[in-house]
Parts: sequence; C-alpha cells; structure tokens
Amino acid sequence: MFKRFSMTLFILILSLMTSSSKVLAEESPFIGYSGGGYNGKLMIFSIPGLELLKEVSIGVDIRGPVTDGKNLFVVDKAQNIVSIIDLSNSSVKKNIKLSDGFGPNSIAVSKDGKNVYIAGELSGKVAAVSVESDKMVALALQPMPSSPNFIAITPDGKHCLVSDYTNNRVLRISTSPFKLDKEIKVRGPYGITVTPDGKYALVSSKFSASLIFIDLKNFKIEKTLKTGAVPMNIVVDSKGAFAYQSQHASSEIIKIDIEKKEVAGRFTVKHNPGNISISPDDKYLISSNKFSTGIYDKLYSNISDKGGAVTPQNMEVIEIGSGKSVKQVAISGDISDTVILTKGSVKDASLKSSGQFVKQGGKPDLAPKEGVKISYTAADDRPPGTFDAEDGAIEIRLKALSYIFTPNTVNVFKGDTVRFIITNIDEKALFIDKPDVVHGFTINGLGKQTNVLLPRGVSAVVEFKADKKGIYNFYCSNFCGPVHHEMRGTLIVE
Repeated sequence: MFKRFSMTLFILILSLMTSSSKVLAEESPFIGYSGGGYNGKLMIFSIPGLELLKEVSIGVDIRGPVTDGKNLFVVDKAQNIVSIIDLSNSSVKKNIKLSDGFGPNSIAVSKDGKNVYIAGELSGKVAAVSVESDKMVALALQPMPSSPNFIAITPDGKHCLVSDYTNNRVLRISTSPFKLDKEIKVRGPYGITVTPDGKYALVSSKFSASLIFIDLKNFKIEKTLKTGAVPMNIVVDSKGAFAYQSQHASSEIIKIDIEKKEVAGRFTVKHNPGNISISPDDKYLISSNKFSTGIYDKLYSNISDKGGAVTPQNMEVIEIGSGKSVKQVAISGDISDTVILTKGSVKDASLKSSGQFVKQGGKPDLAPKEGVKISYTAADDRPPGTFDAEDGAIEIRLKALSYIFTPNTVNVFKGDTVRFIITNIDEKALFIDKPDVVHGFTINGLGKQTNVLLPRGVSAVVEFKADKKGIYNFYCSNFCGPVHHEMRGTLIVE
C-alpha cells in the first residue's frame, strides 16, 4: 500500500513538473538578447517571462545587438571594438578593432552577415567593416562636428541610413561603393528604421514630437506625423502594417498605421521608454524603460559605502492585442538594443533560468576596471575646474548635470597623474520630472576602463596616468534623459 502511494505521488509530482515546464515553454516562446551598456555584458532572457538565462561579459560599454540569424554583432563604445557572438553557444568568437576614437553607438548588419555598418557618434564617422577580413572603410562626415548616432540598412542592402543630431539631418550612404549619396534635413533625428518592403524610412524627430516618413525611392519627406512628447525609437511589425514609437517624456508607446500614416493606438508604460522591440509573431512589444521611480524602491542600492543611491532601469512586456502590460522587471545595466528570436531557432544548451536580473541589496553592475583607480567620496562642493593637487596630481573637479559636463574641455600633459573628481549636481533632468537621475562617465579609447556611475550624494574619483598623447572624448555612459547623447567632453593629452 505504501509503495503504491509513493509511486502515485511520484507520478503526480513528475506530471506537475512536466506540466510546469510545458507551461513555461508555452509562456516564454522567445529569447531576448540585449546590450547591457555600462555593465559590459550581453544579457539573455526569456520573453515574455523575463527570466534571466545568461550574462556574457564582453567589454566596457556594449551597444546593440543586431543579428544575421547565425551571429550577434555588438559594439563597445568605450573601446572601439566590434564583437561577434556565436548564437549556438552565446560566446564571443571574434573581436574587430575599429580606428582609435571611433566611438561607435549603433550597428547594422547585411543580410548575408558579411558586412557590418557602424555609426561612430563620437568621431563623426560612419564605417563599413568586412566580417571576414576585418577591413574597415570609414567616411568622415562633413561638416564637422557631426554626430551619427543611429544606423539602419535597407532591405536590398544598397544603402545605409544614418541620423546625425548635430546637423539635424538623415544621411543616405551607398554600400557599394561606400560613399555619401544624399542627405535630408530632419530636426533632432533619433531612432531610425526601414519598412520591410523598403518603401519608407521612419525617423523619430525628437524635438518636433513627430514621426517622419521618408520616401526612399525619391529620398524626400512624404509625411510628418505628430505623435507625442520626445519620441525616440521605432520598430515595425513583420508585415510592415504597423510601426511602434517610444514616447520618452509621456511614458507611452504609440502605434502607427503605416498605410494610413496615422496614430492607431497608445500603450502606457512605466516609465520613460527608450529602446523598444517586437517579437517575431508581432504579439509582444518589449520596452526598456529608463526610470523606475516609485516601482522598485526596495531595489535601490548604494554605489559605495559613502552612499549614492542607484535605481535600476526596468523592462516591460506589452501584449499588443490587448494593450496590457503582462510582465515588468528591474534590470541591470543600461539596455540599448534588443534582438528577439524564437526559442526553437536557438540551439544553445547553456541557457538556463537563473532568476532575477537585479537582487535586493546587490551593488550596481559595472564592467571591471583595469589600469585606473576608482573610489567614491562625500559629494565635492568645490567649484569646477583644473587644479594642481598637493600630491602633484592634476585634479579636475568635474560637475555633471543635464546635459553637460563642466568643464567640458580638459588639458593635461603626457606623464601627468590625472585625478577626476566628478559630481552629479542635477536635481531633476531636463524634459522629464525624475529625481533619481544617474549620469555616467567614460573616456573613449584611453586604454583605461574608466566607466563609473554618478548618482547624487557622492563624488566619483577616477585616477590614472596619462601615458599616451591624443584627443579623447568623454561622455555620459548611463541614459539620463532625451539629450543624453549630447552630454560629452574632451580630454586633451599634450
């Protein structure tokens, strides 16, 4: 009798486990891959379950990814590197070094995976790179300065489209030969995508609250559609019927009927969406929200024992048919782009559920440091500027606020010990009413991993020896608001 009862119980438990696994598989039929920004990782998770499956350490400040179906491609904005990740085992199979100071922010890949195209925001250049030979061809955009920050490729592979916010324009670049073809004026261009039929480029005009329809055949603006407050990124469904645009200031996703060129619906998210992605079956919309004010108060964590509260960003899943939010979790890092693949197309057996992205009491997740001393002190209230410290170091007291560093040009000599003391003096970010704004600080291409977070209440101290002459861009490496990309400065080592 006891044996029969034990066997029945065992079968029942096994049945429940099998049923639970089946439900999990049915509930999360997709896998998402996101660039983690300042944490230097590729983050892999289930959709719509949003369970963390794996984190792959790649570099310092990771943007992307994009995919050709076999590999993922990301760029490291801090180290000027393209990394190729094998989808079969989620590991880096190759790194390609870009030119010094390139400052990549966005990447596109040809359908055959043979070439990648990169917007070098910090350098004002756009590059085509052969995946096989590593050969790089770069275009320096004129006039300078230029800031090519987002890039897309047309379905026929003949052109790249690039947004340049400094010069308020969208550029069309032919891929063979690789050269600037045409440009069109667009105020405050941000995210850019192309409809599957290649008929339109859709561009967010950040400061005219619009979605711009560019007729690609004639390369001219066909329609300017007013959509909402501070529009940012755009995605299009698989049929090319609807586009979705994130509205950063109003915390909405706008649904646009592409044929009618009119707003067809609105979804509310929490809060301030940036990157958005759509599942292959057009059922789910994934929104990476930049602020979690009031949602994850228990997950606040201090950057150091001196304080400095950091609130996690969050990711939210919207069921498109109903418009309902079906899942929302706190995430680590600063998510840039997200690629969504069907679970059946991914053969990587190492992808196992490992729970939450962010755990209570955990420290903010940053890439490891090399060749630089990082510490935190009480907030420095001294005036900004460059000073000679008593120990012989050159001390730069840098203030960070929306959306500038001051001073934004710093001169030192080769051999100097350089000590940045960086303080976030923001109260609320411009254009958005959020008290928990955290800036970042990273020096591009210096050979040091200098990225730090800058919450209020503390000062970050970054110290290193300036051992190489050159001009280096530093930039805010944590999304702080709609003018985040313009928050930059220059370190000159003479």
